Amino acid sequence: MTRLGQGPYPFRQQDLHISRLNPGVAHTLRDFCRWRDTHPGVIADHVNQYTAQARGMKPRHRFSGFLPGRRRRVQERLSRELNYFAVYNLAEILPGQSLQRFAERGLGRVRRMREVDRSKSVGGVIATLQAQVPALRQMDEMRWLAGRLERLYRILPEAVIVNGGMGKVCRTVAGILAIGAFDTLDAGRAATRAHLARILPAAYAYGATYAIIDDTLHDMPNYLSEADRQRYHEMIQRGLSTGQPLDSGHFPDHPLAEELYDLYNLVLAAFPFGTYRHLYHAAEAMYAAQHRDASGPAGQLSAMYPDIFVKSGMSRIVANILGRRELHDEFYAKCFNTIFLSQLKDDLADRAEDAQANRLTPFTFPAADADVNPLYDTFAYDAYVVEEVFRGDEAARNAFTYFGALKLAVHLTAGEHNARELRQRYETTSEIDSFLDTASGLPPRAVRRLDPADVRFQNGISKALRSRDRSKMDARTFVSDRRVYLDDVIKRHYHHNELGEIVQYTMDGAGKRLRPALTLMLAESLGTPYEKTEPLLAAVELFHTSSLVFDDLPAQDNATLRRGRPTAHTVFEESSVQLAAISMISSGFGLLGGLDYPPARITEVLSYVGTVLGPERLCRGQYLDLQLGRDGGQVTAPAILEMYNLKTSTMIEAALVPLMVLEGRPPPEVELIKRYAYHAGVVFQIRDDILDATAHSLRTGKDSDLDVGKVNLVRVYGLDRASQLMQTHLSEALASCRELPFPTALLEGVVTAFATRAA
Repeated sequence: MTRLGQGPYPFRQQDLHISRLNPGVAHTLRDFCRWRDTHPGVIADHVNQYTAQARGMKPRHRFSGFLPGRRRRVQERLSRELNYFAVYNLAEILPGQSLQRFAERGLGRVRRMREVDRSKSVGGVIATLQAQVPALRQMDEMRWLAGRLERLYRILPEAVIVNGGMGKVCRTVAGILAIGAFDTLDAGRAATRAHLARILPAAYAYGATYAIIDDTLHDMPNYLSEADRQRYHEMIQRGLSTGQPLDSGHFPDHPLAEELYDLYNLVLAAFPFGTYRHLYHAAEAMYAAQHRDASGPAGQLSAMYPDIFVKSGMSRIVANILGRRELHDEFYAKCFNTIFLSQLKDDLADRAEDAQANRLTPFTFPAADADVNPLYDTFAYDAYVVEEVFRGDEAARNAFTYFGALKLAVHLTAGEHNARELRQRYETTSEIDSFLDTASGLPPRAVRRLDPADVRFQNGISKALRSRDRSKMDARTFVSDRRVYLDDVIKRHYHHNELGEIVQYTMDGAGKRLRPALTLMLAESLGTPYEKTEPLLAAVELFHTSSLVFDDLPAQDNATLRRGRPTAHTVFEESSVQLAAISMISSGFGLLGGLDYPPARITEVLSYVGTVLGPERLCRGQYLDLQLGRDGGQVTAPAILEMYNLKTSTMIEAALVPLMVLEGRPPPEVELIKRYAYHAGVVFQIRDDILDATAHSLRTGKDSDLDVGKVNLVRVYGLDRASQLMQTHLSEALASCRELPFPTALLEGVVTAFATRAA
């Protein structure tokens, strides 16, 4: 790289490769530090303009809405928002005539944005998006987008939904489409619609990827197992660096992995790797920075700045590559050197939320240990961009100071303590103190009403889609969402004595908690409060895990791997493992006796569970599993299915029927649940046999091809016929659900997942 003088690094398309990117970022940050330390007066004047902008946000006289100047103020606000969109998103200063044309043809009526119709869910989002970008109206691709958003809404973790994840997705999509509308502003309506149709799938892919990677994989480290997180990481890195087709067999068995696979292919189809290599360089650099940032502190606070610079700057670079037909090199220099300032403001505004989630940002970093002052840098970098990137342009200065002041005012007015805490944590100047006083003294509601269109759009969608019907979400997401809760319930309900170490070892493996999750699914469908079911949830898992411990013993399956770790009898003394398994069964019965339901129903449940776990059901199923075919006689399909029913369907039934009995559901409904359990268990077991024949133990978490010498449908009839039989039982399970008088989408979803699971 050639030696450069003063000023931000002049990034070009070729500098998006990480080998050139990092030195360029380091150059800009060094130059910023030099400029910051030598221009205190310019920074002070810039902060004063922040204060002036905040003073201008004070509400007018309450009757001012009836005065002739109201229309002029509305037009001024529209022009201000469009100018900020151009400067921040496009790195361009547009003349007033272009802004007006953009307002009329590109972005619709920004000031009077229609609210999201909450009753229409995703349909309301589509209508609002079309109001934002009028060229999208009556485009066939919008039906496709609605379907993808519906699916995403069902598979994202509940925490992401509650925290407004769908709003961020839709804001990203809308932003890229607005960039596309701008790019074709002078090309005619037909050309605009054709361009938007081309980029829409990739725009959705980019927005959805943010929700999966940033909001889930990085911000929710405990949501997935470490092994699955590593598989996601390898999958993403491989795709961005090579552009090669991904091996879906390597993915975690989860809808988010399936969605990422689809998103990758959507982008590849619209933006081929060979032609758009710079796009993948940018995405790879952004992902690498996000991954490092999510992995923890890297020493001093200033050491965090480069990754923040890259991940924030590349987000805008990628959006423009997707939305525009062509980018000139001057765009990269302006855009990439600009966006760092916005990330600092975002981190300041989100510091309470980030602290609660244990996310490390410049404003959650221990201030006493920091080698730089992020509060001062927030204003200083803003001034640096105006002076050094936009050469003192007044339109840029006005855009950054107004919307910067507004963003910070929203935070400062959200709590009386916010300004005080900033003063306590960071050294301030008299100019910063004046701004903090002015901004924190504004009426909160008046400030909120000034939010720009894209923020109102995001907030409206987040509010409309923040609460979803759990009974209609993806069953695998339901299980993942409740894994931490189920782990906590189970740990609170087993004994910690001499055998407790063995019990804990067997219970704490990387199991999916599928059986108690089935109980929760039914509770969701019946409207039963979770807390009423907790003893039952723990008992169900104790019964199931104890059966696995016995299955794995040398006298039975002699397994060495279970739930991704060595089986209990290979770690502890075998006789102690047997006693621990017996204690788990007895503990489960004790928990059932303590349920808060009418005594007669509890007695019926105890009798039922004792029967299904005894010699006529579960134990007989395991006996048949060990004995079938051992005498050399012919093994029939009915005999194998009986074994599957007794061994596998029984445990599914035992997770569902007790709650039906406790809730007093009528016998015909209980029989339908039993029928569902029978078919679901057969589906599960046939799929298990298919995986045993085809999958590696690293994927399944247990020994593959373990049951040599034992019978199953795959060995007797082959993969094709076994697969056909599995589909028949899947259809029967779904039919049983449709006859029940309460919502069964979760039960239908989980049995469908049984038939397609990869582990």
